Amino acid sequence: MISPEVAETLREITPGTHAVLIYDSLENKHDVAFNHLRYGIGEAELAYVCSEENPAQIRQEMKDFGMDVDALERKKRLSVANYESIYFNKGHVYIPSIISHFSNSASKAAKQGLTGLRAVGEMSCFVRHNKIDEMMDYEQALHRKFSFPAMGLCAYNVLEMASTGNIDTLMPLLRAHGTIILTGPKGSSVLKPDRVQKQDVEQVMMVRV
Repeated sequence: MISPEVAETLREITPGTHAVLIYDSLENKHDVAFNHLRYGIGEAELAYVCSEENPAQIRQEMKDFGMDVDALERKKRLSVANYESIYFNKGHVYIPSIISHFSNSASKAAKQGLTGLRAVGEMSCFVRHNKIDEMMDYEQALHRKFSFPAMGLCAYNVLEMASTGNIDTLMPLLRAHGTIILTGPKGSSVLKPDRVQKQDVEQVMMVRV
């Protein structure tokens, strides 16, 4: 169950928001990510990019969460894709192409009378394939506020970042976003990039930064 603070943040999110989710378990990831999408049902186009789990797993988890995945996909209001079709092209990361994909989807949704695109992107693929520089370049190219009508949530597993020796990228990663959501052993927290400190993260996530 997400905290009232996180729930309010997700409900009130507006087009242009570039948010980041730092989590420590699949359960916590699903809780925040699926609520992010759920609050946009009927108002926005929804998208989920998988890399820690595959599309079949995410679809089933969404159904278990209570989302009518089949109906949303029939109406073309939800897409669930694997990272290779969005983030990677034959092993390479083409940042302008990725941004164009989300920008075009968001603009198309807006033209249909929707608020835009609500998207979740699992970022494990960048960590697992040692594309850390590309990951940081991509996040910074999006800026803290999107120039297109999307509400994006970039999801990072903090334990994976620590185990692969990439925990040092966490603070600059957080500061590349406009809104920060942490969910871990000590609960959850919503922070702003200009004020976030290492101790804020360590207190919630129980990971040395």
